Amino acid sequence: MKALILLIILAAVVSVVVWRVRKADAEKDLARRNAAKLRNLQRKDAITPEDHAKWPVIVRSVTGKPGSVAEPEIPEPTMTAIEVEFDYEPAEQAKAQS
Repeated sequence: MKALILLIILAAVVSVVVWRVRKADAEKDLARRNAAKLRNLQRKDAITPEDHAKWPVIVRSVTGKPGSVAEPEIPEPTMTAIEVEFDYEPAEQAKAQS
């Protein structure tokens, strides 16, 4: 009789241990699945633009007469003009003067 009671208690303890182990595995699997979903969502959000890009539009005057008034050309800056404007010194000259 004592052996039967001991076996019943032992079976109950083993079933509780197995149930807890399966529950812990299920929780780990759920956490891993949620982490994978979150990673995929973040990857998708990183690729997808938030808003549609609005490109700048160059507006030109329309006179109605083709070729009547030509727009003045804006001269492109040369390298010497940029160097003078920003006080540019080449790296070799800066090292030699130091």
